[in-house]
Amino acid sequence: MLKIKNLNFSYNERALLKNINIDLKKQEFIGILGPNGSGKSTLLKLMLQNLTPESGEIILFDKNIKDFKLKEFAQICGFVPQNSELRTPLKVIDTLLMSKYIHLKSTFGTYSKEDILEVEELAATLKLDGFLQRDILSLSGGEFQKVLLARALLKKPKILFLDEPTSALDLNHAIELLNFCENLIQEQKITIIAILHDLNLASLFCDKLLFLKKGKVQYFGTTKELFKKEILKEIYNLNCEIIYQNSKPYILALKGIK
Repeated sequence: MLKIKNLNFSYNERALLKNINIDLKKQEFIGILGPNGSGKSTLLKLMLQNLTPESGEIILFDKNIKDFKLKEFAQICGFVPQNSELRTPLKVIDTLLMSKYIHLKSTFGTYSKEDILEVEELAATLKLDGFLQRDILSLSGGEFQKVLLARALLKKPKILFLDEPTSALDLNHAIELLNFCENLIQEQKITIIAILHDLNLASLFCDKLLFLKKGKVQYFGTTKELFKKEILKEIYNLNCEIIYQNSKPYILALKGIK
């Protein structure tokens, strides 16, 4: 579904990503993890074509992403940023309808009744139906994050990129949002790639984890394969114990550095 071959990226002669090679399958929940400054956001920006690789290739559905037309790429890929630059006082419903623009038959086309109904139905599913007439600038961080997710999903993407989607959410709402995303994989046959910081949320929801450190892929595998004390010590300098619940490993952090 997505292959990255010998990818390198530098900024001001500083190497941020070094020889990245990844092969991701369809309909999986992939977590990108690693300490601050490991290159997670840079890798995501390269996959979204917000940055251009110094060398190497990113192949999406057997096609180099640089060969996609902008509209075609936008129809395939959905993105939920950690922080949005959207500062215009739009209503929530107008913000969501923006996602349908790429499907309009002409530049000056209008949204159909079906478009509006689809927006209303998804808003109800995400418990946003009571917010449709609200100004987006009046929403809490968690409410706004749900709006950004809904806007991305209304494009009907084949692959959904999430940049720290739970950073503005309390634990209950974080689990609710990721559970919704997990269900999408089966219902809409999509692939999800998410930057996450919470290791235990990653264990709950991710099929595979990609551990980055200092711009390199250190490990790629399942949580059972990677949630080992020695690996987490290597990646995060973290002292911890690993406990299992319902066959899933979870991290119990320990105080102090040995």
